[in-house]
Amino acid sequence: MATPPTSSALRLAIIGGGFTGAVLCIHAVPASTGPLDITVLEPRAELGRGVAYSTRDHSHRINVPSDRLDIAAGESGAATAWLYARGVLPDPACEDETGAYVPRAAYGSYIGAVLAQTLATSSDRVRLHHLRTTAQEVQAVDGAWMIVTRSGERITADRVALCFGHATPARPCRLGPGVAESRRFVADPWAAHALAGIGPDTSVLVVGTGLTMADVVTSLDAGGHRGPITAISRRGLLPKAHGIFRMDLDVVGAQPPRTALDLLRLVRREVAAIDPALGWHPVVDSLRVALPDLWSGLPAAEKRRVVQRLLPFWEVHRFRIAPQIEAALTRARAEGRLTVERAAVTGLDLGPDGRLEAELRPSRGETERRRFDAVVLCTGPERDVTRNPLVAALIADGTASLDAVGLGLAVDRLSRVLDATGRPRPGLYAFGPMTRGSFGEMTGAPDIAHHIETTVGGLLAN
Repeated sequence: MATPPTSSALRLAIIGGGFTGAVLCIHAVPASTGPLDITVLEPRAELGRGVAYSTRDHSHRINVPSDRLDIAAGESGAATAWLYARGVLPDPACEDETGAYVPRAAYGSYIGAVLAQTLATSSDRVRLHHLRTTAQEVQAVDGAWMIVTRSGERITADRVALCFGHATPARPCRLGPGVAESRRFVADPWAAHALAGIGPDTSVLVVGTGLTMADVVTSLDAGGHRGPITAISRRGLLPKAHGIFRMDLDVVGAQPPRTALDLLRLVRREVAAIDPALGWHPVVDSLRVALPDLWSGLPAAEKRRVVQRLLPFWEVHRFRIAPQIEAALTRARAEGRLTVERAAVTGLDLGPDGRLEAELRPSRGETERRRFDAVVLCTGPERDVTRNPLVAALIADGTASLDAVGLGLAVDRLSRVLDATGRPRPGLYAFGPMTRGSFGEMTGAPDIAHHIETTVGGLLAN
């Protein structure tokens, strides 16, 4: 059970203690003006890691250079300095002309260290309780909020921040008898030792061609795998590599786009007009800065068109891969070990020899059945947030509502959760990836940290 809160303290409950929840703690401490009791509900042993930074595989690199990983605007270079002080850097394997791309585990350690230091310097004014459990219910009770946890605790809070992030991918197709139980079927590539059962010469089908696929391929490569890997997705799009980093271009101008087509034309026009020496990367990165305002000005129907037709293309340009990962993928394709195909998997069955038989539907042509020694799902995080029982309950009772495009919870610009009538619920907030549909983008660590830093004062205000 948690330690009883200080009677005069503001009680803040944070549901989810990965990167988003930890960064909220880090910014809430200096932003608060009085006693603060923080309860974090997070089943993992360490705060700040979540799914993204819990991996211990050093081939899993964060896809942002370290000089862009600071979590406070006034502390430029803090992350890089910490990595040097701990001996993570210098490391030639991490560095190139665009920066240092360190293992994700190292960045998770950095977030944990900053949180510990922040709490240590707060004296007795702030107390943090980490409950290794999850929330089952969140209800408004007598001007406060009551949280019922899976392990039976009842927590009363003045403010509740929903900070749970990425969910395990949903199964993309029909699974025949025995497939789900087979060691050859990897439903969660982030689980500990998920790839341990894949032998060095086995054939592997990877479902998905995004960032998770890139991690899986590099992990297999680092582990000595030399068998054929086939990666499939409906469009066959691969994440792009990094280029020049700039975010100071005026890419919107005086006439913001009002339709999905106008937005597409805007990006193409800006890319065509930019200095070829800079490349397209500064256009995409500068658009991120303007995106919250631009997104709020688009009608709901146009937002849905963006998600349905343009989102996959945006993601491969926005969520780029570290140069080391890009080099590994290029080498694997050149050597014939990695093949990328445009296809969808419509079924998986267990063959008589124990191998997995995949029913594949190419973008062109007839459905075919092919056998693989292993299948790894890399379709990305589950986008249907209503699969989360807590979210489903909040929506069912009208406490919360979905955003206009169905990617997450509807929030206002201050991250206050909007109820079924579209009004903000006092004391209930949401941060991180689940608010992406409200802002147009809220997935990258720098974007999440910046948003929290600029809005945390409103969360703590009376």
